[in-house]
Amino acid sequence: MSNVVQEVKKAEKDAKSIIEDSEESREEIISDAEEEANQIVESKKENMQERKEKELRDFRNEIEEEKEDIIEEGEDAAADIRKEADEKSEEAKDFLEQQFSEDFL
Repeated sequence: MSNVVQEVKKAEKDAKSIIEDSEESREEIISDAEEEANQIVESKKENMQERKEKELRDFRNEIEEEKEDIIEEGEDAAADIRKEADEKSEEAKDFLEQQFSEDFL
């Protein structure tokens, strides 16, 4: 009978050891899963930050190109206005010379 009691106690001890090992294994698995999840979240945050920065750079570049186009159009329009003003000025000068010649000479 003593042998049976010892076997039962040994079985209980083995079961307790198995349960403790399982608990440790479970905690380790949970810890590893949490660490992996944190790494995934951190990686996604970094990817989002990089994407945001790229989109912001692209937007700034696009705005800069539009600004340059607008400035170029403005400079072209100003050059056209200057040219037209020069032509009108030349016409006015010729007209005044003609009037002066007719009136005073």
